[in-house]
Amino acid sequence: MKMLISGVVLVVSSFAASAFAATVYLKDGGVINAKRVWREGATVRVLINRDSLEVFNASEVNMKRTFTPKPRKVRPQAAAETAPTNPSAHTASAPAPGQKPAEARGVQLPKLPSLPSKLPEKSPPSLGGKEEGSIRKHKKEMAEKTGE
Repeated sequence: MKMLISGVVLVVSSFAASAFAATVYLKDGGVINAKRVWREGATVRVLINRDSLEVFNASEVNMKRTFTPKPRKVRPQAAAETAPTNPSAHTASAPAPGQKPAEARGVQLPKLPSLPSKLPEKSPPSLGGKEEGSIRKHKKEMAEKTGE
């Protein structure tokens, strides 16, 4: 029975802890668990729950602990290219100004298929009395059936 109760308490506490996504550390030692924290100029805004929004001066909040920098992922870099021994050979193969180098670094987007410049259009319906719309045809048929 104790195991069941402790398991339920553990599950409930994990849900309660995940409901708060941010922690605000005050300079006087207080800690506030909040849903969201952001900076606006010299103030720190704290959304505690959906109904209460608190505003603190930046001097009241421990900014280093509250806004910890997120670790950035480091991309692996390509192996360093060896420098050419002949400097004139390097300048001869350099692209002209305004042109992109043959080996562009960075992300390359896939080529999109070419689309026609003008989309085919349907010819507009002729309204010269030769063709009638479906509503007019239906009205005529109904009038003939009812004898009007």
